[in-house]
Amino acid sequence: MIKIASLKSRNLSFYRTTHHFKNYGEVSTTDQFWGYYEWAKANKTKIYILGNGSNTLFAKKEVKSLVLKNNFPKETKILSKSQLQVSSSVLVMDILRYCYENSLGSFYYLASVPATIGGALAMNAGGGKPENISIYDFVENVTFFDAEENTIKTLNKTEIVKGYRNTIFTGFTSKLILSAKFNFPPQEIDGNPILERRQWSKKFQDHSSYNCGSVFKECDFNILNRLKSLQINNSSFSSKTTNWILNNSQSSWPILLLIKIAQILHFLKSKKAILEVIKVE
Repeated sequence: MIKIASLKSRNLSFYRTTHHFKNYGEVSTTDQFWGYYEWAKANKTKIYILGNGSNTLFAKKEVKSLVLKNNFPKETKILSKSQLQVSSSVLVMDILRYCYENSLGSFYYLASVPATIGGALAMNAGGGKPENISIYDFVENVTFFDAEENTIKTLNKTEIVKGYRNTIFTGFTSKLILSAKFNFPPQEIDGNPILERRQWSKKFQDHSSYNCGSVFKECDFNILNRLKSLQINNSSFSSKTTNWILNNSQSSWPILLLIKIAQILHFLKSKKAILEVIKVE
């Protein structure tokens, strides 16, 4: 059975802006998700599947999209020491701890990202574009529910990844990630890569206010460097971390205006500016 509620909250995005969610639901079974999909189709409403909200920007005071919180059980099945079947609601950090404790290679560079496995898979989370590394380096396959066909499917990574920070699950979708099968190779580990990444994050990333990390997945850093410290209301581009917006506003309009200024400057310079944060209306 589905339950669509009206909700006012500031806890669904790491920007911590306050919104009235006209259509909010929580999903813990594929039958529920199919029911929500049918409702959305009948009401001509987009579906946005929410993990931890670490990459989400709600754009309007009243959000009309159907926002579904992933409440599937957190399950990690150990198939072998190096192979895991992990449900989409499990936190990335939980898997990194397992890998570290068992001397396995992993996506330790995501230790600074407060995401669920489902969210990280949906956005193809990884390092910077020149590094050419992502969570899918360790993925064998992903199992998901396709509401359009009302069936469960399993695809390998080559059928899922569409490009840098882009997959068939990115943004508004009728496809709900259920789990993924990972293969983590044995690795001699000197030191603590989780702690080292957190120390790196503390040194180079600005966590002095609410933020969703990198704003653009493709941009001209020369332009964004000029925007450092630019402030509108209680939101600003970080003075410490390029491509990073800090927020202390209840409203999202200052964030949107900062983004628009950056986009206009890119347009004037004939440069690409493609958002990494997902904008939900």
